[in-house]
Amino acid sequence: MTAGIPDAFRSLLFSLLALAAVRADASTLTLPMAIAEAMHAQPQIEQSAHNASASRDLSRAAHAQLLPQVSLATGSIWSESRAGQPLFVSANGPREVIAQVRVSFPLYDAELRALAKIARDQSAVARLQLQATRWMVVARVVNDYYRVATLMTQERIWKSTLSTDEKLYRDTYKAYRAGAVSRLDLVQTELLRNQARTGLRQSAAEAKAAMQVMNLQMGRPRRSTWVLAPLPCSIPVLPSFSVLAAQAEATQPLLQVAKQQIDVAQAQVAVRRGAIQPKIRAYGAYGVDTATAPRGKDLGWQGSISLSMPIFGFGAQRQQIAAAQEQLAALRSARRALILQIRSQLAQNYGAAVAAQKTLVNARRAEREAERVYAMTRKGYFAGALNALDLAQAEGAWVRARLDLSTAAVAVQLTRAQLELDTGRYPNSHTGIRTPSCS
Repeated sequence: MTAGIPDAFRSLLFSLLALAAVRADASTLTLPMAIAEAMHAQPQIEQSAHNASASRDLSRAAHAQLLPQVSLATGSIWSESRAGQPLFVSANGPREVIAQVRVSFPLYDAELRALAKIARDQSAVARLQLQATRWMVVARVVNDYYRVATLMTQERIWKSTLSTDEKLYRDTYKAYRAGAVSRLDLVQTELLRNQARTGLRQSAAEAKAAMQVMNLQMGRPRRSTWVLAPLPCSIPVLPSFSVLAAQAEATQPLLQVAKQQIDVAQAQVAVRRGAIQPKIRAYGAYGVDTATAPRGKDLGWQGSISLSMPIFGFGAQRQQIAAAQEQLAALRSARRALILQIRSQLAQNYGAAVAAQKTLVNARRAEREAERVYAMTRKGYFAGALNALDLAQAEGAWVRARLDLSTAAVAVQLTRAQLELDTGRYPNSHTGIRTPSCS
């Protein structure tokens, strides 16, 4: 085809085609790209990230309470005196000067250690909740992405149908002017063209609306346009249900959050029990504490050890321990219920994936048969053996078969993506969406 084209023009042509290809690639959206953009655009992910950072800081602060605490105490106290004696019993003299560096250290405090563990577990919960938030965002993006894929494919089908029907109408009009076909045939082909135009307008409007929703998810301008890249036709082998169930229990973000919340509840029980145990703390001080003008020789140190322990509180601590244990039992029951819910959802999506694959096989066969019938009917129509009504019925069946095939092809990818989400993983799509042209 390019034998008669000059070399310079041919080089320019290839350069323009290459530039167009680069621009096309730049406007191509794949599922991993959509997920990555949504991760940066969704405010709830940023909110969860801040919450995780705050919990991490609180955990560090709680663990710092287990280390020696150093403080500075300084000041001067004046007391009213009579005959050189202060009137206040607590006063050591008319003027008291204090300047000390104080150190306190918990030698034994079960409650304080349990509080530090709670803070660490709550930090882990916040971190896992961030993962769960990302997972929920991905789930929304996946559903919106495949909805756009379905509508875009349907729009292409209607556009192709309209192009075919417009040519059919023009050919029928010429035959009508020549007296070869009846006016009924002309009206019928015009009706086919109008139906295709209506289908195209409706699918284009729905695809445009779905794209705008997708743009909002990704943080793009609402009217940004792009295309979806086709996927390879191969479909991975579906793992067994038991394998997917084991993966879900190991990596599903919601289950991980539930497990970590149980750890928090266990630490809360330890806090309540630690509240009735003795607390031993050591204190030390170095500086001056004098009733006269301070001098260098007044510097000295002081140390002490204290013990505190509740003896009787009318059962308050015992009831708090019982309440913490009940909350722990409730969280364990909630986790078992969540496992059952996830397994039920996984079973439902697994069945949908199997059914979608079978539906795709049947849809491909039905589409090929409908296309063959349409081709034969079209030939019969132009040969004068069939009328436009026969052609309309054949075309309607073919269009429905193509639409069913496009829906089935996308459903296979969607159900596989939902299974990956059920197991706590992000869908790993290589290039984009499967097209119904795969056979």
